Amino acid sequence: MVKLALPITDDNVEDTLSKALLEDIDIIELRIDQFKIRDFKHILDVIKKVKEKGFIALATVRSKLEGGADIPDEGRFEIFSQIADYVDMADIEYTSFKINKQVIDFYHSKGKSVIMSYHDFEKTPSDDYIQTIINESKLMGADIVKYAFKARSFEDVARVMCITHKNREKNLVAILMGEIGKVSRVIAPVFGSLITYTFIGQSFAPGQLEAKKLNELLEFFNIQKGWKLD
Repeated sequence: MVKLALPITDDNVEDTLSKALLEDIDIIELRIDQFKIRDFKHILDVIKKVKEKGFIALATVRSKLEGGADIPDEGRFEIFSQIADYVDMADIEYTSFKINKQVIDFYHSKGKSVIMSYHDFEKTPSDDYIQTIINESKLMGADIVKYAFKARSFEDVARVMCITHKNREKNLVAILMGEIGKVSRVIAPVFGSLITYTFIGQSFAPGQLEAKKLNELLEFFNIQKGWKLD
């Protein structure tokens, strides 16, 4: 079973959310690092629009190292802490060593879940390294572990799917980026991945499938929507 996540910025929010409802999106990932305006009032206004439409609100302030904006860790943590009462989940990077445990502990104190993510836009690392990311993220308290790698071959796709299936009880999100990795957007839920990311209009990551097409493929392969995090 899988949930669909749609990353958004603060551009055309109302229009994007209306389209997201039509495409049966479950989670709106607020890519706050990509917002044109990042003051608290503006961010809160966007969050409220997301919640009013009934979506799960996932807060992400992606680090520059993993494809986000150049915002100091202190500033990122400030944003995370300011909005914790208003969102449902947060996404913090495994490599954000200065603040990742702080974010997890703070959000847990609010009764909120945290995704710990790792992105490699160049390659798919070794099986041992992927297992280390999973194990250490869970030890730090991550509710969900997300890893996204650039697939250079279908062997990369197969390896990541096998590791995901082996660890499927640990609440994982597995993504392979790039043209070769596109297939993972559809098949990863079969191997235990909880979320697949999509786009409406403009994609955020290489290999994402547009929402309408992704829904058609999930339906074709009889992949069911929905789960509840324990």
